Amino acid sequence: MLRSLQISNYALIRSLDITFEEGLTVITGETGAGKSILMGALALLLGNRADTEVLYDKQKKCVVEAQFDLQGLALEPFFEDNDLDYLDLTTIRREINEHSRSRAFVNDTPVNLNVLKDLSSRLIDIHSQHQSLLLGDPLFRLRMLDQYAQNADLRTQYHQTLGAWRQAEQQYRALQQQCAEQALQQEFRQYTVQELEKAQLQSGEQEELEQQVRILSNAEDIKSRLYRASYTLSEQEQYAVIQLLKSVQQELDALSDIGPDFQELQQRLHAASVEVEDIAYDISLKESGVEVNPHELERLNERLDQLNTLQHKYQVEDVDGLLALKERLESELANYGDHQEQLRQLDQSRQQLYGQLMKLARALSQTREKVIPTLRKEMLSRLVTLGMPHSAFEIELTQSDAPSAEGIDQVTFLFSANKGVPVTDMAKVASGGEMSRLMLSLKSIITDSVVLPTIIFDEIDTGISGETALKVASVMSELSRRHQVIAITHLPQIAASGRQHFLVYKETQGADTVTNIRTLDEAEREHAIAVMLSGEQITPSATATARELIHSLRQSKS
Repeated sequence: MLRSLQISNYALIRSLDITFEEGLTVITGETGAGKSILMGALALLLGNRADTEVLYDKQKKCVVEAQFDLQGLALEPFFEDNDLDYLDLTTIRREINEHSRSRAFVNDTPVNLNVLKDLSSRLIDIHSQHQSLLLGDPLFRLRMLDQYAQNADLRTQYHQTLGAWRQAEQQYRALQQQCAEQALQQEFRQYTVQELEKAQLQSGEQEELEQQVRILSNAEDIKSRLYRASYTLSEQEQYAVIQLLKSVQQELDALSDIGPDFQELQQRLHAASVEVEDIAYDISLKESGVEVNPHELERLNERLDQLNTLQHKYQVEDVDGLLALKERLESELANYGDHQEQLRQLDQSRQQLYGQLMKLARALSQTREKVIPTLRKEMLSRLVTLGMPHSAFEIELTQSDAPSAEGIDQVTFLFSANKGVPVTDMAKVASGGEMSRLMLSLKSIITDSVVLPTIIFDEIDTGISGETALKVASVMSELSRRHQVIAITHLPQIAASGRQHFLVYKETQGADTVTNIRTLDEAEREHAIAVMLSGEQITPSATATARELIHSLRQSKS
């Protein structure tokens, strides 16, 4: 339960420190006194959005802090899962600085807003007058029905499976599209690979072909020049180079015995003669190897044309580029087969997940169907208590083929306030007062089925008065036997039923207006309720009525 609440620098609140008791606590005050400001500050602990507009002093941070008694709530696993220190008296704090940056803490350990929301949702349920409009929201109705059916674990399994199925479905659709796009290119890839395979490409082939073409294109000139070179070196009758070198060598041979200098020259010339003879032999071989072959030249040019055409066609620079293209396309062809297998596996996986999802959805439907008669009976009983003895209430559950975030069900609450009038969707026929009582009935039933220590009703008594207000007060009092109930109200009947009574008021401090709150003693309670009964001009009868109202409601509880 909520033990205490401290608020500083929030809207018109400079600083407040409130201690709450068990049972029913009521909060009253004039319109505009700041009751909604108090709820806004408390909502920050529930993870609501915050901005600098809430800062009373724009130069200071806003702090909202609350202490909760967690004994008996079995929240130790939650603290362990989120790496938090568990304390029976746990402190939750929210801070907002002048730059709208928000920080949250649980027992002085920083937490993100998701953890804050998760924890606070297990501790407090705030119900405002506007929340009655949610009865027209199918999603809200389903969640209320699931709360009553205690479907928390089943809903968790369903949502996890739904997330996995949607992810598998998304992956399948993406890969399916990819495969469809690849299929359009498969024929092109296959044709290209076959064409390149048929070309029998070899790395370095083009350079070798170009060299052979240059030789064959100049074969006659090459052969002629090589012949003349060979002839000059060895076959010319008087002036063959080899013969002349031999003559020179004979002269140097004759001088070799004279000294080492002549020996060196003789050796060098001998080496040169041997090299020239080798060159002459090689030239002769080259000359005999060169053929004038126009047919071979034509064949080589045709092969080069083929290679150049392929390079131009596929926009690559050389044969290595064609080979790389062929390798890439072969890999893509293989990957297409891999993707098809992956697509088959994903299809199998998504179908299995869909089967599990629909099984869980049907299980949710069965649990919902099972509790509908009991919930209907309890709702009718509460509505009688709240002064609607002739009302009719039905819950209509229909199913769709496609699973949604909440399963395959759609729920409609049907209502009629008058005997003999057919039931219709309550969102279309219930008045504001009737919606408040319907929501109070539903909340009182639902909260009895969940472990929720604190329930806050924020002016849900709109549109009711008199005897009905007494009955609403009775329901809240009964609810406060099992939960801590905090009610912000403008009705004296509800205010008089509280065990603890706070008054919210505005006061001027210097040039500023601030909101304050204080606990009322017995006499102050009588005065406050008398004001609610008769206005500022309090009559003795109003005071007596207030005293009698407090006494009678107190007696009814005992």
